Amino acid sequence: MKLLAIDTSTEYLSLAVTDGGRVLSSFHEKAAMKHSSLLVPMIDRVLKKAKLTPHGIDGICVSAGPGSFTGLRIGITTVKGFAYALKKRIVAVPTLDVIAYNAEGFKGFLCPVLDARKGKVYACIYRSDGKSIKRLSKYLLLPAKELMEKMRGKNALFMGDAIDQVEIKKDYLKDWYPRAEVVAALGSQYFRKKKYVKPEELEPMYLYSRECDITGK
Repeated sequence: MKLLAIDTSTEYLSLAVTDGGRVLSSFHEKAAMKHSSLLVPMIDRVLKKAKLTPHGIDGICVSAGPGSFTGLRIGITTVKGFAYALKKRIVAVPTLDVIAYNAEGFKGFLCPVLDARKGKVYACIYRSDGKSIKRLSKYLLLPAKELMEKMRGKNALFMGDAIDQVEIKKDYLKDWYPRAEVVAALGSQYFRKKKYVKPEELEPMYLYSRECDITGK
């Protein structure tokens, strides 16, 4: 299955085209505030590098958040447009899952943690045995202090833009930014399970009360 994968949830713009798990082409660079001007030209670039036309892909995987409000809206809107125009199926992959898989091979607890402003963070807790990663918690929106209590005493690897708010002895992954190759790998599992999202129903995951455990309890 040929998939186009997109992540615009952070200051990086990450794109990939894969076929059966094999990466045909990719782009992963810091885009600052230029997602809106770079996204469509870079999609064209990675498709051409993969020797595909837009109609040649079988589906689209998008990293759905949480993350940058502006970046997510740009990515989601673009994916909706492509899906409508090309009549392609979409799957939405939680960004915290994508970040966690950057630490594949680590043994212990994993905790992506993103700044949600006003003293709160977006986070999720995973456990890795070095070969596979299992999600242990809901996707959380909670005060940084509550996350610190949850993770105290655990052999944990933190990653994200809010690790400075986790004021405990910690290890952290510097190259944590979500990659489109991982979005495609996780998205392919969604495709196998037919967990499609209709374009009109595709929305960013902002992690408010109806979507997550606000208290973290």
